[in-house]
Amino acid sequence: MANVTREDFSVAAATNASAYRRVTIPVLRIEAGPGPAVALIAGVHGDEWEGQAAILDLWQQLPEILQRGTVYLLPAVNAEASLAGTRLSPSDGGNLNRAFLGEPARGYTESIAAALEARLLPRVQAMVDVHSGGASLRYLPSSVITRYGNDAYDERLPALARAFGLPDCVFFRGGEAGSMPAAASRHGVLRLSAEIGGGRETSQSLADSCRDGLLGCLAELGLLSRPESAHPAQDAQVRLYDLDTPAATLRARESGVFVPAVELGQSVAAQQPIGRLIEPARPNVPPRPLLSPQAGTVVCLRPIARSDDGDCLLQVAPALPLDSLASRY
Repeated sequence: MANVTREDFSVAAATNASAYRRVTIPVLRIEAGPGPAVALIAGVHGDEWEGQAAILDLWQQLPEILQRGTVYLLPAVNAEASLAGTRLSPSDGGNLNRAFLGEPARGYTESIAAALEARLLPRVQAMVDVHSGGASLRYLPSSVITRYGNDAYDERLPALARAFGLPDCVFFRGGEAGSMPAAASRHGVLRLSAEIGGGRETSQSLADSCRDGLLGCLAELGLLSRPESAHPAQDAQVRLYDLDTPAATLRARESGVFVPAVELGQSVAAQQPIGRLIEPARPNVPPRPLLSPQAGTVVCLRPIARSDDGDCLLQVAPALPLDSLASRY
């Protein structure tokens, strides 16, 4: 039986109605003897539910099955945003995935980031940070590999992505010094992420897929035995999508109602019609056709019909073998 302790911390979250308000961030530490230390994190954005549900399941299950090492569970790392069901922190409008800016922390969101840098990241060797499309996007359920800056390629990443068990993997490049990938990079922490679902909803199947993916990563990192149901030969067929290229994202160039004509996971050709923008309140405005920016698979789709200039409507990229990741770094 693993040793289980609560390591919650609280940060100031003042509002106009509550000068000395504090918000508690729940943290569970599960220790099962010598081995790596791993953090499993969700709720960086409060309206991204799949990872939060999955880690809450592990909060109950993992103490009984962890075989070695230490796991930190943070099911709602931005607790205020989770309680409000919002992407950004209600008290200060902060984006926790851009708040790792060092001391002194300015407000609630930066205080969470500062606490994670001081209390958590120096104590772990790896982390899995689960996201989704939140209220404004839906993603094809995918593991995510993000390269921060000029970080060297880590040969462990493809195996970790395969261990997550999903057939799709998204690749981003990041340069923001305040991001979670930047913070992990500063501390030499191996990091995998995920984009699972979205649209201000969730389902048991998505939460279960996320939970199983997290367990697969713990097995890959040596904290659990690999499940007998795992099929490495099948897991090897992971498709990689590079969403960092400019051609991968279609943004609205004007306001209107987005009527998509494609679905997540659908294959499209370059310049294929993928939907239209309409303005029902102004029937004299003709529909504006929207074309796919490149050939590939629809990986991300906006579920909110009313859209404005600059909104992401769709992301599409060709499927590549996961083994091509090294050449794209």
